[in-house]
Amino acid sequence: MVASKSNFFFFIFSFFILGIGFLNLGCRVLPDQNHEWSKVDSSNQGLFQADPTVFYHDGYYYLYGTNGDQDTILGFKVYRSQDLAHWEGPVGVNNGFVLRKGDSFGTTGFWAPQVWYEKGKFYMAYTANENIAIATSDSPIGPFKQTTSKPLINTGKQIDPFVFTDSNGKKYLYHVRLDKGNRIVVAELKADYSGIKEETLKECLHASLPWENTAQASWPVVEGPTVLLKDNKYYLFYSANDFRNPDYAVGVAVADNVYGPWKRIGTQPLLSKANSKWSGTGHGDVFKKDNQWYYVCHTHYSENKVAPRRSAIVPFHFDKQKDGVSVPVFDGNKFSLIKTDTNKNSAYATDVAFGDPFILYDRKSDTYYLYGTGGTANGFMAYSSKDLKNWKKERKVYDGNQPKAWGIKDFWAPEVYQVNNKYYIYYSAHWKENPNQEQENYRIGVAVADHPLGPFIDITGSPIFDPGYPIIDANVFRDEDHRNYLFFSRCCYEHPVESEIATWAKKKLGYKAIEESWVYGVELDSSLSKVIGAPKLLIKPPQSMNDDQSEWESRSVTSGEINRRWTEGSFLIKENDRYYMMYSANYFAGENYAVGYATANAPLGKYRKSASNPILEKNTDKGGMLSGTGHNSLFRDRNGKLLCVYHGRTTKTGDERIVFISEVSFDANNELKIATPIK
Repeated sequence: MVASKSNFFFFIFSFFILGIGFLNLGCRVLPDQNHEWSKVDSSNQGLFQADPTVFYHDGYYYLYGTNGDQDTILGFKVYRSQDLAHWEGPVGVNNGFVLRKGDSFGTTGFWAPQVWYEKGKFYMAYTANENIAIATSDSPIGPFKQTTSKPLINTGKQIDPFVFTDSNGKKYLYHVRLDKGNRIVVAELKADYSGIKEETLKECLHASLPWENTAQASWPVVEGPTVLLKDNKYYLFYSANDFRNPDYAVGVAVADNVYGPWKRIGTQPLLSKANSKWSGTGHGDVFKKDNQWYYVCHTHYSENKVAPRRSAIVPFHFDKQKDGVSVPVFDGNKFSLIKTDTNKNSAYATDVAFGDPFILYDRKSDTYYLYGTGGTANGFMAYSSKDLKNWKKERKVYDGNQPKAWGIKDFWAPEVYQVNNKYYIYYSAHWKENPNQEQENYRIGVAVADHPLGPFIDITGSPIFDPGYPIIDANVFRDEDHRNYLFFSRCCYEHPVESEIATWAKKKLGYKAIEESWVYGVELDSSLSKVIGAPKLLIKPPQSMNDDQSEWESRSVTSGEINRRWTEGSFLIKENDRYYMMYSANYFAGENYAVGYATANAPLGKYRKSASNPILEKNTDKGGMLSGTGHNSLFRDRNGKLLCVYHGRTTKTGDERIVFISEVSFDANNELKIATPIK
């Protein structure tokens, strides 16, 4: 039974500038002292999933369990590994969760999940509200849902489900009934998982041996059943004693059929603190890797503290006895706690449908604000969050229908910066001054507000400057010498470029021209609303077919998707005494949209593209569900962690762009890495 009662400025400015004052965003703050994780275990990256189960599918071992990290969201998370030694996550599609309250039965007490695969569907049996339910998903990382929210059994209280499929194809539900103690029972399941066949219900075990009730409690406990079939014998792994008892341990019983009778192997537990060296060892699941058997379970947090319970794993083998019954022997010397891999990062989707996302952390309100393209006509919407996981839709923060507005449509790619007590939004829009009636007449503007949620008011009544061609995707950077820079992308529109790729595409695909967009940079004055000097070309698509960057930056052309090559969505940071400029390439509305980066020794210096490009791209060609990943920006959370926000499309959301957040890191060679999106 489970008890849930139980030194660089990242550029979203920080500086003093003449005439404006102190620009502050993303400053480092102390960790949230109310967060249970920081109190419990902020260093060892342990997995705190009680009642764990491991499910293998398509090269990955997935671990699910009763969540113990004090997350305010109710439901189940999932972690994954390819070798059982290096674990990453949580990797569930909903901010690490595979099932969340509201998507399926239950309002409290989400305990003890089990996952299996059958006929193209993934199933999860679990406990909620002291009842059992079954939800389904198209992926092992969720989301698991029910069409109709309901429990499996309508009478009594039941917990700890384990679904077993016998050699004849029949399915059985081993579970725990709360009846004068916790008792393990079994019943045949209906083929469609709509319920059990009540007439087949039979008790398997109740606490009867001394080790199973060391506290001599009036409510004895046996629970956490797992069953496997080996050599025509049925083995029932179970746990006994209250889970808070240090003597919580694992026993095994054997039978000749699914109903029993069950005969315990020995009179003592086979896995306990005696051989695991951890108090409260128990409630787990059996699985196999190659020819090795493993038992995954939980332990107490420490000798004197129960929660949060730690996930652990131990190998075991079967030792055949003279009577023909094999005995599971646990190798206590190899009992180990499971930890997440600190070399791997997390990536997850939000529920926000934005393109070109940008996140501002406002220290004053200790709130994250998310801005992007979409969600409203002729302007920009915003969302807010306290934890980067749960986002609240706020209001329209910039409206193009205002006295000093210069844009009339296509309001794109907002970025917001805090300047002293003001907030400045930089954006792209179609300029109303259009004497030649150009189809793409985009420029960049800036508006100001007193609050992250606006209303933002245009400062000048016109774009920041007019370079004589359409431009989009503003990004502003403040260097350590207090000089300011604006980076932007010249549009592809009426910008044909001759290159080996263009020659090939015109001959092979019949295009008349190949148009390109290029990234430029220009210095800004201290008001941040006027440019100094002429823009300088910084990054453009490769011109040679032999260029190492040609393949990934030309996919939209070489695939016949469109006759344009983009270099856009630039974003600059300084780290490791180098300037890293991130950018997106390929058709923004296609699956090949991807992110690369280049480095230089100065903001307007000569940039060299990374050999590791692209660092963020689709994974649908590798069995995943994500494509069209791009137009990113970076920010630091309240604890100083560097994160990347970008948009992408999934096989389920189609053409709708969804906001993703991934961790960012630098390897030993100072190469920038974005956490790989989950499958």
